[in-house]
Amino acid sequence: MKDFRAPVNGVDGDSASALVAVSKSQGAQTIRPDSVSRLVGALLDDHAAVVGRVRSVIRSRLPVYRSVADEALEAELEWVLRSAVGGREALHEPQIAGLAAICEARARDGVPVDDMLRAWRIGVEVVVECAREAARRLGVDDARVLELVQSALAWSDIAMATSAKAHRRTERALALEAEESDAEFVRGALMGSLPVAELRMHAELRGLDPGAEYVAVRARLGGDGPHLRLEQSLGFQDPAHSRRGLCALLDGDLAGFLIEPPRDVEGVVGFGPPRPLTRLSESYRMAARALVTAEACGLRGAYDIAALGLRTAVAIDADVGELLRKRYLEPLSVGGSSRELIATVRTYLACGMHVERTATRLFVHQNTVRYRLARFEELTGASLRDTEVVTEVWWVLELAAMRL
Repeated sequence: MKDFRAPVNGVDGDSASALVAVSKSQGAQTIRPDSVSRLVGALLDDHAAVVGRVRSVIRSRLPVYRSVADEALEAELEWVLRSAVGGREALHEPQIAGLAAICEARARDGVPVDDMLRAWRIGVEVVVECAREAARRLGVDDARVLELVQSALAWSDIAMATSAKAHRRTERALALEAEESDAEFVRGALMGSLPVAELRMHAELRGLDPGAEYVAVRARLGGDGPHLRLEQSLGFQDPAHSRRGLCALLDGDLAGFLIEPPRDVEGVVGFGPPRPLTRLSESYRMAARALVTAEACGLRGAYDIAALGLRTAVAIDADVGELLRKRYLEPLSVGGSSRELIATVRTYLACGMHVERTATRLFVHQNTVRYRLARFEELTGASLRDTEVVTEVWWVLELAAMRL
């Protein structure tokens, strides 16, 4: 007889013993013909051999079960055998709890729910074979064998449905645990809050090269679809390739790191320069700045600071922007022609400070352009022939066009 005092897959020894005891008592309470009772008794007396056969066939057909410990699998199979032949077609609370513990253990072992259900069917087949063999030895007629089989199948059908629900519930819980664990690792790596040894360990556990360089990314979640689509666009969800990085939700955005910069991205994404995991926070800081700038400029796609240039500083340095706004834009409100003057100066700078090209683009006379430029200089007290002034005017006009 198997010793049930040891813990079995999350059910302690006392609980396992109690479950077996409940199965025994329920079988004794069921009123059956003597021949069926003798058949059940024979199966239970020979439970070690029956369980051994079931275990052997399951492992031969389902390789995933070969990693399950012998003691755990045998204890589970014996408990299921006693419950199935107990003569009751309904599940009671102790049985439901026992099934839940078994299914949780198998889910944590990585046994898929389909394989678990196949193992159930295999077990039923083997037990039916054992029942027929025992019936022949005991001289029990086929009608009584059928009675036992039908009773066991009825219990098994209900148990399989209950087990599938418990397994899927555990799978969802495990997936959530893994997602939360990944998110903690991603946040720690991006913020630079994890020790070096812990960074390497977590990277290896997740199939990432701890010695490689990664680019940090931060993407704005749009309202046009779930973040899974954005993850796929960035390359985080690519079943055709090995894992290229990890991502998580961070302050309402999708943040993470990839082995290479994203390409052909839907949405607005900022990415940083390649950095080792130990310096990933540097890359993430620049990725966040690139995202803010790209969004402020109304851009779509993936950008880094190199592609955005000085506009990154324009978007981030609010103090400088406010000083330049007061110096160059506030004075233009005199006379109510500020929009016209700003549009002319912006076009003038975009045309390489060429009056003729500016006039052509604005559909006005060249003298009109010259007048507006002179008026701008008069109101601001600045000369557009001064390189520093031109730089500051460009800065404040870029800032005025941004959506911050």
